[in-house]
Amino acid sequence: MSRTGLYVCALAVALVGCNHPASEGSTANTPSASPPKPAAKADESTWGNYLSEQGRLHGKDVSVRPYIYVIPGGDNVAANDRRQNETDSIVHGIGPILKPGGMLILGGADSKQTTLFVTNLGKQLKADAMKGIVVMVVNDISEQTVDATALKPSGAALRFVAM
Repeated sequence: MSRTGLYVCALAVALVGCNHPASEGSTANTPSASPPKPAAKADESTWGNYLSEQGRLHGKDVSVRPYIYVIPGGDNVAANDRRQNETDSIVHGIGPILKPGGMLILGGADSKQTTLFVTNLGKQLKADAMKGIVVMVVNDISEQTVDATALKPSGAALRFVAM
């Protein structure tokens, strides 16, 4: 796992488990107490904190600390490499690290890049590989259908949170 991946995972340590019912399939969560969306140019730490707050609000039933992935925007070599490293981290982490009852939180400033990441991740996962794992995608509501379709074969319990 890259240094950035470890940093983002460390943000997850701050999350607290609570009592939100688990759901199969796709659901949109838009509570009135939702934290404000950071500016698109906000740093990665700010985005990680935002995703952590969303996890607190919408992952209350998950007792295992989640793994948070801040998906970088842009189409440069560094951003592309990092997205690939994060995809590899998730794909190879299923089983030894990410187990049923666990949670992934995915999101970032660029909704199109987040959706592309989710779509590419879905293509690399085996059928039902994420059965019992909650995947919370924090993204623009316009991306919900594409994100849900991409992850459906994986068996993940998708939670879509509109930002």
